[in-house]
Amino acid sequence: MHGSTDSKRQPIQMLQPVDDRSANSGSDVLESLERRLADGYARIEAARQLGQDVSAWEAFWIQLLHQYEAAVDDFPEAA
Repeated sequence: MHGSTDSKRQPIQMLQPVDDRSANSGSDVLESLERRLADGYARIEAARQLGQDVSAWEAFWIQLLHQYEAAVDDFPEAA
């Protein structure tokens, strides 16, 4: 049904990519990504328990995880 497809796509709108990396310090970016990863994981699990198809959400979550990994790799190590 058309309505069920729309409801499956709504949470993706809540998990938008971060485009303002340059406006934040490295630690702010990491903290933001950590929160978004945790929130996304919780939403995916909740939707999965309701029987929803979460494959698109999982794919987006993996992209977010890669952004986090890249940010960690770019973060200067503490002296």
